[in-house]
Amino acid sequence: MSRPLRKDYRTADFEKLSQLIRDHPLMRAPGAEQQQQLQKLRTPEYRTKCVMRASLDDIALGINLYKLQLDKPHSPMPEETEFQDLAPSAPSALSGRSVRSARSAASTARPPAAPFIKVLLRKTPIVVLFERRSMTALADTEEGRLVLEDNRKYDELLSGIDKTRRTVDADTQTMTALMKSRLVNTERLTTAQMGSYVSNFEMYDTYADLQKSTTSVEVQGERKMEITTYHVGGVDQFVGINRLPGFRLALMLTMRILASNVFEPQQRRYRNMAPPDPLAEDVKFKYRLGLLWRLSPPSANPGVHQAVSDMSFCPSNGDIMAVAYGVYSHGKVSRLPRSGWVYVWNIKNPVNPERCYNYQVPVVTVEFSPTQPQLLAIGLHNGSVEVRDISGQDLPPLAISQRSTSPHFEPVTAIKWIFFEGDVGAKDPHITPFLATSQAGAVTKYRLINSPRLLGFEQQRLQRAEGELEGIPIDRAPPAASLLANRHPQCLELVLDPVQADIYYVLTDEGTMYKCSTNYPLQHLELRQVHDGPAACMEFSPWSPRLYLTCGSDWCIRIWLAGILLPIVTLQHHLSPVHCARWSRTHSTILVSLSRSTVDIWDLRNSTMKPVSSTTIDANIFYTTFKFSHCGRSLAVGNEAGNLLMLSFEDMPFSPHFQYKQLKRAIFKALSMQPDLRQQVKSVGYFGYPKGKKQTRA
Repeated sequence: MSRPLRKDYRTADFEKLSQLIRDHPLMRAPGAEQQQQLQKLRTPEYRTKCVMRASLDDIALGINLYKLQLDKPHSPMPEETEFQDLAPSAPSALSGRSVRSARSAASTARPPAAPFIKVLLRKTPIVVLFERRSMTALADTEEGRLVLEDNRKYDELLSGIDKTRRTVDADTQTMTALMKSRLVNTERLTTAQMGSYVSNFEMYDTYADLQKSTTSVEVQGERKMEITTYHVGGVDQFVGINRLPGFRLALMLTMRILASNVFEPQQRRYRNMAPPDPLAEDVKFKYRLGLLWRLSPPSANPGVHQAVSDMSFCPSNGDIMAVAYGVYSHGKVSRLPRSGWVYVWNIKNPVNPERCYNYQVPVVTVEFSPTQPQLLAIGLHNGSVEVRDISGQDLPPLAISQRSTSPHFEPVTAIKWIFFEGDVGAKDPHITPFLATSQAGAVTKYRLINSPRLLGFEQQRLQRAEGELEGIPIDRAPPAASLLANRHPQCLELVLDPVQADIYYVLTDEGTMYKCSTNYPLQHLELRQVHDGPAACMEFSPWSPRLYLTCGSDWCIRIWLAGILLPIVTLQHHLSPVHCARWSRTHSTILVSLSRSTVDIWDLRNSTMKPVSSTTIDANIFYTTFKFSHCGRSLAVGNEAGNLLMLSFEDMPFSPHFQYKQLKRAIFKALSMQPDLRQQVKSVGYFGYPKGKKQTRA
């Protein structure tokens, strides 16, 4: 008699069902014999356990109007039994008199109890009758300002005649009670008043024992702030507190937090947290350099010419960089510095360095170890070399060179740690040796041993070039005397080969390039003339182990390809020496050069006659050197005033997917007017890395 309810039931369905139940034969009054059978089956247990007073309207609408009967009563026994069919024994057609007598007999008998009804309840879908979302917004947000503007326009539309609507301003408050956890509660502070007596004589004696001193501290260059300190027994208490390691660590972390409040946008740009959108409609390729911040040494003396001589990024953490301060040039200098500094900066605190090392002589070069990033090799102006561990504060040098093994007194111009491919990422990487060049024309190999002294021996001793060399043709003047005062050229740059770990290249003040090997000391493998003047810088392309560039004092940047004696591309724009030039880390056809007053960006795809952009910051101060960050989207440029400018590349073209193909296409385009040289480059074949991979090394 029951049917399962559907999810989309309606009141009309129940009305139809009620009508069918009322018309069913079982709803008619039973006969006398049927009542006797029913009385035999009805027991007190049956009436109490298996009968409930309910109707279809009770279930549907909650109104008790009808009583239902079922033809299969449930057995009161705990065992499982079957329902028995109750067939009516009286004939289907009864006379009116017999029907009336049966109804009178039923009325005198006991009223039958309602049978059990099985009810199935199911979840119906939610029907949203009305919903009104919040129409409020915070006033100090962009959404709140839009709402205020919309309300103002709405008031203007209703300000005319026959447009005024009746509005009422009322305040509302949410009924949600904001609760807080017990964990955020603190104990109530108790205060008490206590009295003490101090005479004027005691106060005078107390301050008389303290030695008062006032010092003036510069704040942001022009402003000055006076600080008053008191000494007890001639000792400043703050000096002792400042020596505590815990206090210095807390001070460093606090300064990082304070600096992030000012330089947070620049730090996010340095880490490329918002890269340019390639689908933007206003994309412009301007090759622009933007200034992020300026690293100024706090201890620099304005009267002393102390330039940024070299810098090095930590190989494992691009946020850390070491900067050397010393002598770069001798022109327009009133007084040369007699001391030098090495500062270790972190971009989390562009205001103050986190490590400071003072030297009695100017510092020329610094270089981090690729296998042990906490080790920093430092080359000094007096020819000494030392290695420091920057992981701790105020640690003494780990090892220092000795005069018995490196008797040179000329400045150390370059340091390079010997790089092995298997050292990086090894479980127990060992400390590799490093090479150091000096202006005495010597290449020395140093190794760290279990001693406070560096173990070093002379790897190469260069001789001045004579006669006609391979490379660019120059006219060498014959020597004025048969015996020169110095038979050794000055080494200016040291570069390691990106593929062969034992090969390295040395550039000299004669404009020559020496190709040497650590396996064959005291002799060179190849000698080439690359510039008509001192050669300052050399670097291999990140996408080719055979393509490299050199720059020098002859105002030129030359791009060379191994196997070809002449430069394939020559770049020249400014009539001034090129101090440094390096390949871009993100674009195979872009390179950056540094002259005395400009930072130039060259794109071989566009032109080899002039740079695509030239940037000048602090035009009155000459630049010294620069280096790319690890990602290649930022540039650190040093000048002779001791400032380090952190620049970012803005409005740059998007990196090509096939970097080597783009580089090869740009080179062949530049050689379109030189068919002989173009044919030589074509005969070289593939000159990139296997599988077109990229490789960079600081």
